[in-house]
Amino acid sequence: MTPQRSGWRSGLATDRAPLLRSAVRLSAFTIAWNGAVGAASLLVSFISPSLALAGFGFTALLDASASVVLVRRFQREQRDPVAAERFERRAQAWVAAAMLAIATYVAVQAIRGLVGHFHPEASASGVTLAAAGLVVLPYLGLLKLRVAARLGSAALRGDGTLTIASAALAATTLSALVVNSAFGWWWADPAAALLIALALASEATRIAVRHRFG
Repeated sequence: MTPQRSGWRSGLATDRAPLLRSAVRLSAFTIAWNGAVGAASLLVSFISPSLALAGFGFTALLDASASVVLVRRFQREQRDPVAAERFERRAQAWVAAAMLAIATYVAVQAIRGLVGHFHPEASASGVTLAAAGLVVLPYLGLLKLRVAARLGSAALRGDGTLTIASAALAATTLSALVVNSAFGWWWADPAAALLIALALASEATRIAVRHRFG
């Protein structure tokens, strides 16, 4: 039995209860923020085509959906610490599978963009959404990683990494839109999307391996 699992089986420790509440609050905020920003980013990416912005939107929605699973997982531990172990492993599997699915989609679209010389269209809305994500998501991701480390939750750590990836995609999206508008570097947008796809695939593989053999 791993130390993490024995911690779950030992019951709801006094110092663990506030961490669980923090995890629920962080996940709930992620659902609201990334749900809204992700949907808006996808809408804008269809109006003013941008592969990186679309990838950012999909990643934000993925993060929101993973947080729905995590809210249930941490609420379940508050009531039943033993059952939380099963939810933890399910959450790990969901986060890894969703990350891999989005990584595949973004990579395919990025390669198509590079091969087809796709030219993104910068828009004030797209720049604003990417900038807003760049302001909020790094801090949110770091908070998740901090709480995940104290809880020993690989699922929350994976979700925190996904939030950091969303922040990185927001930064690369913003950079790609700006440099394409200023210098005409059309390849910056699909190249940025491809880099994020590779990072997501790498993290998804790491989580899957830990879920399988951890």
